[in-house]
Amino acid sequence: MNFTIAAIMTTFTMMSCENAPAKNESGTETPDSLKVPVFVNGVNDANRGSKTGSVEVKGQMAAFKQGKVYLWESTGRLTNKIDSATIANNAFSFGSKQYESGIYMIGTADNNLCPIIINPSEPVCEVGFKAGNMEAGLYSIQSKENEAWAKYLTKETALLKAIKDARVAGAKSPSLKIQYDQQAAAKEYELWQLQKQLIEEYPGTFAAKILTWKQEPNKSDIRQYWSNIDFSDESIIRTKVLTDRIENFMRGFSKGEESGFINCIATVAENAKANDKVLEFSLNQMLTGFYESNMENICAYIIDNYVNGDACGDADLSNVIKSTAESIQNLSIGKTPPNFVLDEYKGGKYDLYANVAKNKYTLIMFWSSWCEHCKGEAPEVKKCYEDWHGKGFDIVGVSIDRNKLPWQEAIKTRGFFFPNVCGMKEYQSPVAKDYRVTRTPAFFLLDSEKHIVLKPKGIKEVQAFLAKNLK
Repeated sequence: MNFTIAAIMTTFTMMSCENAPAKNESGTETPDSLKVPVFVNGVNDANRGSKTGSVEVKGQMAAFKQGKVYLWESTGRLTNKIDSATIANNAFSFGSKQYESGIYMIGTADNNLCPIIINPSEPVCEVGFKAGNMEAGLYSIQSKENEAWAKYLTKETALLKAIKDARVAGAKSPSLKIQYDQQAAAKEYELWQLQKQLIEEYPGTFAAKILTWKQEPNKSDIRQYWSNIDFSDESIIRTKVLTDRIENFMRGFSKGEESGFINCIATVAENAKANDKVLEFSLNQMLTGFYESNMENICAYIIDNYVNGDACGDADLSNVIKSTAESIQNLSIGKTPPNFVLDEYKGGKYDLYANVAKNKYTLIMFWSSWCEHCKGEAPEVKKCYEDWHGKGFDIVGVSIDRNKLPWQEAIKTRGFFFPNVCGMKEYQSPVAKDYRVTRTPAFFLLDSEKHIVLKPKGIKEVQAFLAKNLK
């Protein structure tokens, strides 16, 4: 989650319970860009609360006659692999097992996943995939939940992209901003129409509940913003909804000021106290979001007051949130980050701590062969190494590539003659997780005592630091 650069989400404004007007005062059709969505509540006794029960999960895969398929449980935007099944004659089955209601991910690999809904109210969840790209080909065989979800998924992706593109274009072209804003508003209204249609077509489903939560009926009212979210419903943490809504809330009401963020944190936490697991999830999302936004002072505030302090009252927080807090603290300026020992590109083992002790400063650079930003920084990285290596400076490149050949080829073509290692599991590699790397490039500058002295956004900050401190 990133509070400073977040995906553009659907916007809603509260109206009366009547339908949006179809015609304006002149009697002509009102353009979609001027219509105001009305909140549609799809939560009822049939889908309220979190459910646990036995579900048989199975399906058909047109593009895969044999092989393996995997199932991940999701918590916000994080996934955890929980099961696997063999594909035989284009079919698979995970059997009948216990599940909690929520969004799960199914796929043939970490980079080929599709979200599906598993709801114990449906004892059989049978889905199909028409193409090798899992998300693009989802359809339902025996599941009302995923019948609704498949209708929504691809259209939401396209509409959100259109909204974002219009907003970005408007920001770049002030003279055309009104026109682009109208285009974005029309797409937002189209997305609301889709949500409304599916809530009414599939009443009482988990899908209808998700579409209810996705709406923001009180977008401009900080006191009522969370009115359509039931924080006591644990199933919300098995979706991306709360993560997205927290982002929007911070962006909409903080005004980019520290005091504003602190007020927003307090509001979220107060609402989330309705359920200890939802509270812990919310705190974890906010900690992660502020850390990824380089707002470590806000992270420290959350840790001091909510994780280690008494702002959460009698809430029973687990070691998971405490581990997140400790991990973030250990990656702060002045702290010692985790060691790693990995196979080096040229052969042998690379031990971070052992090598850091040999230099005045060592730069840990997380990168990948496919990252365009990394490629753009490469000439300056090479120059920085050449300029300062003989004066007590070294670099270790930590690639998050999955395949060895593209990684090795990129090292050669970019002239990275410094030590290079690779976790071979993208962002799921232990070293990437230890350093909380969610995008590349990412930099950590360490001194000879293994302390972090700089967390630069780019290589030029490193060059400026070395010019001042390494003479």
